[in-house]
Amino acid sequence: MRNLPTIQKVSPAYVIKALVPQPYGTYIVRYQTENDEILSSIQINNQSTTPLRRNRYVVLSVRVDEASYKCLVMNYRLSLMGSNGQENLAQLLEQYNPERNQLEKYTPLTHELILSNEDPTWILDSKDFHHINFNNDRFSGKNNNGISDAIWQRPNQDDIKIFIKRFTKDSPYYENELNLLKQLCFFSIISLFGHYSDHQNNYLVFAHGGRSLISICPLRARTIVSKTCRIINIAFQIANAMIYLEKKNIVHRDLTASNVLIDSYGYIRIADFGHAIQKEEGKNNLSRAITSSGEYRFQVRFLAPECIPKSMQSQTNQPTDQLRRQIYASFSSKSDVWAFGILITQLMLKNPLKPYPHIDNDRDVSRRVAINREVHSKPDGCNIDIYLILQQCWAYEPINRISFPEIREKMRMLSSIFG
Repeated sequence: MRNLPTIQKVSPAYVIKALVPQPYGTYIVRYQTENDEILSSIQINNQSTTPLRRNRYVVLSVRVDEASYKCLVMNYRLSLMGSNGQENLAQLLEQYNPERNQLEKYTPLTHELILSNEDPTWILDSKDFHHINFNNDRFSGKNNNGISDAIWQRPNQDDIKIFIKRFTKDSPYYENELNLLKQLCFFSIISLFGHYSDHQNNYLVFAHGGRSLISICPLRARTIVSKTCRIINIAFQIANAMIYLEKKNIVHRDLTASNVLIDSYGYIRIADFGHAIQKEEGKNNLSRAITSSGEYRFQVRFLAPECIPKSMQSQTNQPTDQLRRQIYASFSSKSDVWAFGILITQLMLKNPLKPYPHIDNDRDVSRRVAINREVHSKPDGCNIDIYLILQQCWAYEPINRISFPEIREKMRMLSSIFG
């Protein structure tokens, strides 16, 4: 007879970190969190306006085979209440039943993983990681010192494919990305497994989310319709992920095709949170936006007009402190919407690394966007309905810009037409 489960108070992101190195069927039962409520609220088929009561449900997280489930950990919501309306732990795991719940896939529960507490350091042992090669140009990164495929080897289970991102000791992006990703747990956001260091560098270890979206740009397909369907699908997934980030008060600030991963099944993951900020008092390091010399760190061709410093619109220079304040205040979910629109054009451009292909100079892009209010031209082969949505992403005033929930809904409607 199975022992009564232990309901643990642990974050969803840490549950994934803890379960991934365990054998299939290992499970954790945990209390619901704010993250679970956010996931429930952004489901496209969720018609409820009342949040689920945390004290009535728990979450069963199970380590599963990625080849079958397309993910490493599956989560199931279980009711704490028995048939008599009282809490019933003895019957809790009986709800995880393939016949009762008509589960298409089922991983038998093997053993419960009890965590003594949540380790705030998230430190991993580098001896478990193999086949690391930071000299592969395919994984060069703008905000890091190299990215490598690698294998995480654990006893009595299949090897785990991972990404390892390397940072210099003085990199401002390392701590920022580490601290933000500890809070995030969503299918379309890259999963952090932990980190380690040596005498020269710091390293972040991630789930292997596939290859960079930029590597398959421009998209190719046998027919115009099939290409349009693929663009719509990718746009829908990215918008869905950005809705989640918005609920977490996170502004990505570097949303480009280079910072999105796509796996062999066509699923996307938003990655590279080195520039991201959580817009809450006391949680931001504004100096990340510029270097000590005042050089702007962001990719200008993806910036909304309100995010372009006046020093880039003309030949004048602003004081560094003033520039920092302007940069922080200007970025929002609506500036991410603008960048999203530019990202979608990358899927169709002959040179996806150069949005606004007819403008050679970045400063000219800044001036024409911020002062002349120009928007990106319609890429060759772009469906007119998609371009109309992109134009709404590029409304000059942020308040007039379309939102990510609206983008997702429009892409869902286009999918029903073209699918």
